[in-house]
Amino acid sequence: MAIADIPEPGWLQAMGQAAAVVLIIELFLLILVTAALVLGLALGLLYVHNKVVPLLTRFAPAIEQRLQAADRGSTKFAERVIDIHARTEAVKEGLLALIRPNGHDHRELPPGRNGRHAQLEGYRTDGPRRLPPGERDG
Repeated sequence: MAIADIPEPGWLQAMGQAAAVVLIIELFLLILVTAALVLGLALGLLYVHNKVVPLLTRFAPAIEQRLQAADRGSTKFAERVIDIHARTEAVKEGLLALIRPNGHDHRELPPGRNGRHAQLEGYRTDGPRRLPPGERDG
């Protein structure tokens, strides 16, 4: 029994056509709303271009001067704040070094293999490390 041989009811074709009409109306409304939004955005940008841009071009030199003056002032202020902070940290660390022998609870390195000198991990006792030869070194 083939599926194409099944008779379809008459109401199914009418419902399909009604759904198609509803979809066409919905698509038309969506296109109208999108066109209205695009038109509103275009008119808004045209207004800004015609009214605001001439004001900005007329007052641009004065605004630029004020912005540069504000930038110079803020740069000077930031430099002063950084300088004060650096000096207070230096004084604090200096006083801590004088008051406490081990200022921030620093640990000493463990003694080396010979027991006298502290050695970092990976430190070679037989001299400085040599880099592997490069292309030009041979």
